[in-house]
Amino acid sequence: MVLGVMVLVALIILMSIIGQRRHDTTKQKPVRGDELPIWPFETMPIMTDTEVLFFAKLQQAVPEYYIFSQVQLSRIIHPSEEAGQDKHFWLNRICRQSVDYVLVDKDAQTTLLAIELDDWTHESATRVKADEKKDKALASAGIPILRFHAERMPSVSILRHDIKTVITKYFD
Repeated sequence: MVLGVMVLVALIILMSIIGQRRHDTTKQKPVRGDELPIWPFETMPIMTDTEVLFFAKLQQAVPEYYIFSQVQLSRIIHPSEEAGQDKHFWLNRICRQSVDYVLVDKDAQTTLLAIELDDWTHESATRVKADEKKDKALASAGIPILRFHAERMPSVSILRHDIKTVITKYFD
């Protein structure tokens, strides 16, 4: 009987060692590109020329707020507790989407408004659907969104008026 227990313990230890070795080899499998000393990336502008001009107008219009550009939706909204176990599903609905500009209160934590600068590319059916999805996600989280058309870029005073109107409506 003692011999049987010893054999059983030896088998368990052996299986554990074999399993660990298999696990270790799968962890060490290289990923294509890991061996390269430098990866093939280069810098690119964060905004287009039109977006840069609009950004400057925004800074003049509302200097009392922080303005961030090209912000991923997942940095300003996340699934609520109502999502339950479907949180990953809902997060996947917004992943890879961004907002052109986000207006944040001086506490650096309160998102006040999302701003989009739309151009002719927003007229395609695919883009319209993506914009509707973005608008719905932001509205569901209680973040208002203002859309401006790049070809009818508003003046600084109109920008200030429109932004202040929305902030007053939602936060006062």
